[in-house]
Amino acid sequence: MKIIITELAGLTPGEEHNETILARFSERLPELEHDLVQDLSHISHFANYMGGMALDAVIYQKDNLYRLDYHYPWEINWSCADQMEQGVMNDKVRFTLAEDGEVHFKLLKLD
Repeated sequence: MKIIITELAGLTPGEEHNETILARFSERLPELEHDLVQDLSHISHFANYMGGMALDAVIYQKDNLYRLDYHYPWEINWSCADQMEQGVMNDKVRFTLAEDGEVHFKLLKLD
C-alpha cells in the first residue's frame, strides 16, 4: 500500500521525526485503517474489524525504514446463539518514507 503525505516531504530519516510521522498518520487514519487490518482468520473466519484502531508509535529502524505499532479491536458475533467474542489485536508494519513524502507500507499478505 502506498500513500503520499506531502507534509512529510523533505524529512531527513531519523528517530527525531517519529512523533511528526505518527501525528500525520493519525490525521489520515480513516483513510489507512482498513488496509492496516491484517487477516483475522487465525482467530476465526468469522472475526471482523468493527472500527476503533489506535496508532501507538512510529519507531525509526534504519535508512528510510520505520515501523508503525498499532492495535485494533475485533469481534465475532454469533447472533444465532446470542453470543459475542471480542479481543484486541496488537500489530505492526514496516514502511519506507521517500523524500517526496511517499509512504510505502510493507503489509504481509497471506494467500
